[in-house]
This record gives sequence, structure tokens and C-alpha cells, in this order.
Amino acid sequence: MNVFNFLSDAIALFFLWLFMRAALHKLHTSNAEYYKQLFSEYGISHGQLALALNYILGAFELVIAVALIFEATRTPAAMAAALLLSMYLIAMAIQLMKGKRDISCGCSGPNAHIKVSWPLIIRNGLLVPLVLTCTLQTAGFASSLWFAVLMTGAFLILTYSCVENLIANAQKISILRTH
Repeated sequence: MNVFNFLSDAIALFFLWLFMRAALHKLHTSNAEYYKQLFSEYGISHGQLALALNYILGAFELVIAVALIFEATRTPAAMAAALLLSMYLIAMAIQLMKGKRDISCGCSGPNAHIKVSWPLIIRNGLLVPLVLTCTLQTAGFASSLWFAVLMTGAFLILTYSCVENLIANAQKISILRTH
């Protein structure tokens, strides 16, 4: 057992949380209109297609989340997660290159109020190689290390949440400075 095996398990727990959270936002029926509008801002204007895409992405994120916790499915799930995060990164980058900076990223549901920005692209760019570390051989959640794996996963969740709040607060401060 080496540190990379241990990290593979802890990072898988983090991405279980991240993708489960994203999936639940998309699959919650009260958020359907938000995501329909969001997809319209990203260029998918057909309402039924946007709604279907929302539920398909939510279901895909849910499958990725669950598959990450099982050793037999972790590698394909990590690759799918990296692909999906890369697609989100590219979609945001395209919007920024078009000059659209007032679009919600959709990362944390309708209540997050985080706009597409370069820091979000950098964050996703860092998440892609991080999720690929889940392709390393797992430690198998050894009973002697389960608590350490759990705490490391919790630390990653807290770090991610702090970074997300820093990005959101920086955007709010930027708006206040321009007014």
C-alpha cells in the first residue's frame, strides 16, 4: 500500500460527493427551469432538448458518482468524469471567448450565483488530472485506514467548497467595485 493508492480512495470519495451533488441539482424537478434557461444561454435554445440534456447529464453524473466507489468501475468512471469536466471547461471557455461573462456556470445549482470565469476554468482544469488519479490501483479501503481516507476526502470537500466561495466572493467584490 502506497500513498497513491490511499489518495485514489480519498479522491474517489471527493468526486463521489462532487458528482452526486451536481446530479441532484440537475435531477431535482424544481431546478428544471433554471437549467433550461442556463442551456439556452450556452446556445441550446430548444426547450425540450435543453430539458432532456439536463436530465441526461444529471443521470450520467449520478452513474459516475456511484461507479467511482467500486474498484471494478472506478477507472472507466474516472475517465468519464475527466471527459465531462473537460466538456464543461470547454463550454465555459467558449462563452468567455465570446465575451459572455454574465452567464451562470451552473456548477452548484441555481442558488450559487457563480458566473463563468477564468478561475472556474482553472479549477476544472485542476479537477481533470485529480479525477484521473482515481485510475490508480485502489487501496481497497483497508479497515485500518478507512477513517484516514474518509477524513482526507472530507478535507478535499472543504477545500473545494472554500475555493468555490472564494471565486463567488471575488465576483461579488468585482461587481461592487464597478458600481
